[in-house]
Amino acid sequence: MQAWEAVSTKKLTVQLTVFFAAASIFSYSLYATEQYLDFNFKLAIGWVSFGLIYLLYKHNTKRRDKQDHATVLRIVFILLSAFLSIRYLLWRTFETLYYTGPFDFIALTLLYMAECHAISLHIFSIFININPLKRKLLKAPLEGAELPTVDVFVPTYTEADDIIKITVTAATQMKYPADKLRVHIIDDGSTIARRNNPKTSADAWERYYTMRRIADELGVNYITRETNSHAKAGNINHALTKTGAELVLVLDCDHVPTQDMLENTVGVFMKDEKVFLVQTPHFFINPTPVEKQLEGVAEVSVENDMFFRLIHSGLDFWNSSYFCGSAAVLRRKHLNEIGGLSTKTITEDAETSLLLHEKGYQSVYVNHPMVCGLSPETFSDYVIQRTRWAQGMIQMFIMMNVLTLKGLSAAQKLCYFNMSFFWFFGVARFIFYVTPPLYLLFGLKVYHASMGQIISYAVPYVFSTILVMDYLYGKVRKPFFSEIYESVQALFLIPAILSVLINPRHPTFKITPKGRTIEEKYLNPLAAPFFIVVAINLISIPFAVYTWFEFPLFRSVVVVTSVWCLFNIFLALVSLGAFWEKKQVRRYHRIKASGEASIFFPRMNQTLRADVIDISLTGISVEVAAPFEVIRNEDMVITVWDSYGASYVFNTQRRRAWPRRGKLLCGTEIINSKQSFASAVQYVYGDSQRWLDDWNKKSASSGTGRLLWGFLVLGINAEKEIIVSMYKWALAALSGKFASLLYLKNLKTAE
Repeated sequence: MQAWEAVSTKKLTVQLTVFFAAASIFSYSLYATEQYLDFNFKLAIGWVSFGLIYLLYKHNTKRRDKQDHATVLRIVFILLSAFLSIRYLLWRTFETLYYTGPFDFIALTLLYMAECHAISLHIFSIFININPLKRKLLKAPLEGAELPTVDVFVPTYTEADDIIKITVTAATQMKYPADKLRVHIIDDGSTIARRNNPKTSADAWERYYTMRRIADELGVNYITRETNSHAKAGNINHALTKTGAELVLVLDCDHVPTQDMLENTVGVFMKDEKVFLVQTPHFFINPTPVEKQLEGVAEVSVENDMFFRLIHSGLDFWNSSYFCGSAAVLRRKHLNEIGGLSTKTITEDAETSLLLHEKGYQSVYVNHPMVCGLSPETFSDYVIQRTRWAQGMIQMFIMMNVLTLKGLSAAQKLCYFNMSFFWFFGVARFIFYVTPPLYLLFGLKVYHASMGQIISYAVPYVFSTILVMDYLYGKVRKPFFSEIYESVQALFLIPAILSVLINPRHPTFKITPKGRTIEEKYLNPLAAPFFIVVAINLISIPFAVYTWFEFPLFRSVVVVTSVWCLFNIFLALVSLGAFWEKKQVRRYHRIKASGEASIFFPRMNQTLRADVIDISLTGISVEVAAPFEVIRNEDMVITVWDSYGASYVFNTQRRRAWPRRGKLLCGTEIINSKQSFASAVQYVYGDSQRWLDDWNKKSASSGTGRLLWGFLVLGINAEKEIIVSMYKWALAALSGKFASLLYLKNLKTAE
C-alpha cells in the first residue's frame, strides 16, 4: 500500500468487529456452560486453548516478518488469547469476589480493578495491533513539480545553545527547494516577560542575543513573543501567526532531521487533501537511564521503540496515528480550522490530533526514522518527562471523554481511550506490589480461589498473554522489559495521577532537560521506594511459611501470593538496577557506524583504506592496517561517504589508538571550523539509512537472560548500597545521641 493512498479499512473493520463480537459471545456462552460441567472439562478448555495458542505462536512467529496483512491464523491466534483473557475476567467477576469484611473488601476491590485495567489494556492492545499498516515511502519530486511551501519550527526554551545550533544547521541542509523552505527558531526563553522579570532578565537577555546570533549565522528566522502563555503550544501558535507556509514541520530543539525528511513526507500531502498530519518516529541517539545500565551487556531497543516501530503502525491502520509533538509535518489549513494547537491539556500534540480526527481528517505514519533526538540523561529528568506525559493523557481521559465524540469512528475511540487509559498503570502496578503482603502480613482476604481454579483459569491466561505479547512486540521488546519500564515509573507517577484526578486543570507544562553530563557514577536517591518494596515483600515470605502450616485450607492462596511476592522482589530488584546514574562526560554522544574511509597521512605522504567504527560531531574512530607507527596527535585527513554517495573530508588528529584484530583502532578528533561543523552535522545526522540500520540491528539482537541478569546484579548492588548507607546513618545518629548524653552528664557533674 502506498503512503499517499487513503486507508480503506471498512471491510476489515467489519470483519474484525464480527470476530471480536463472536469471540466475546463465545467466551461468555462457553463460560456459562462450564458452570454445569465438572472440573476436568474446565481444565481441558483452558489448557487446550493454550495449546492451540502455543502451536499458532510457533507457526506465526516464523512468518511474522512476511505477513503484510491480517492473516486468518494471525487473527485466530490473537482471538484465542482474547478468549482466555475474557474467560479469566468472567471467572474473577462471578466466582472470586466475596464480601468478608470492610478492609478485605477494599483491598479485594482495588486488586480486581487493577486486574481489569491490565486485561483491558491487553485486549485493546491486540485489537490495535491486529493489522499494523506497512507503508512504502513516497519520495516527493523535488524538481519539476509544484511543491508546497514549508515552515520549519524549532521551539526552544532554556536548552543549551549547541543543541539548538545542531538541529537548526541540519534543518537548513534538508533536500528541498530553497525558495519553498524557511527555518524558524521560535524562542520562548527570551520572551519580553522573561527579559523584564528581574529574576530571569539577565539570562533571558543573554539568550536573546545568542539566539539572534545563531539565527543570523545560519540564515534562518528568529521569532519570540511577549509572554510564555500555554508553553510549547502557545509558542507554536504564535509562530503560526507570523508565518504563512502551507505545511509546518515541528522539530524539538534536540531532534536533528535527516536530509531526506521533507522528501519522504511532503508527497503525502500532495496526494491527499484530507491528510492533516504525517508523523515520523522519534529515534534517540542515547539510551534512557534505564537502558544505559545495559551498555556493553547486549544490544537492546530503547523504550520508545515499541511505540514508534510497532504500535504506531497499528494506530495508523485505524487512522489514529497522532501528533507526537515533534518529527511531524502538519497542514496549516487544517490547523487553522481549530485555532492552532489545542491548549486544554499539557499534551497539546495528542489533543490536537484528536480534534482534527473528529473533523474527519486523516493522519499518516511513515515508519522510517528521520530525526535523531536525545533521551533524558538522569533518572530525575526521565521522571519529569514521563510525569508530563501521564498527566496530559489523564487530562484527556477526564476532560475530553473520547468515547462520546461523534466525529470519531468506533476504532478511533478505542485507540484514543486506550492511549489515555494506559497511564493509570502506575496505580495498578503499586496495587500489584502491595497486594501479596496485605494478605500474608495482615490477613486481608484479597483473592478467593482454589488451586484447581487457578490452574484452570489463571495460569493459561497468564501464559497466553506472555506468548501474544512476545509475538506482537518481540522484535523490539524483550520479555519482562515492559514490566521493568512500568515499574521504574509507577511509584513516581501516582502523586501526578492523583493531582490530575483532584484538579484536572492544575498540571503545567515542564520541559525535559536534555544534554546533561554526569561526572561520577552514583545511586539516584529516587531508588529508596523500591528498597521498601523489596523489604516488605521479603518480610512476607516467612509469614507465608507460617500460614502454610497453620492454615491448611488457605494453601492455594498462600502459593499464589508467595510466588507473587517472589516476582515482586525480582521486579523491584531489577528496577533498582535502573537507578544507577552512569558517568556521562561526553558533550556529544558516540554513534556506532560502518562504511569505508580513506585516510591521508601528510607526514608519510601516504593514503590508506580504513573502516569507520563510530562517529560523533567532534571525532571519528577508524580501524586501519598501518604499515608505520601512527604517533600521538598525528595529522590525518579522513574522507568518508554517506549512503547517498556524498563525500565528506575532515582534518583530524589522532588522540587515542590501540591494537585490535591485527589492525590499529584510532580515535581521532576533528579540527573544528565553521565549515567542518556543518559537514560533521550533515555526515553524522543527515543519513536516515544509518538510523534504519540501527533499528534493524537491534531487531536482530538477543540475550534476554543476560540483560535481566545484568539488571538483577545492579539491583542487588543498589540494595547493598542502601543498606550500607542506612547502617552508616544509624551509627552516626546513635553516636550523636551518645555524645549528647555524655555532654549532659559531664555538664551535670560540673554543676
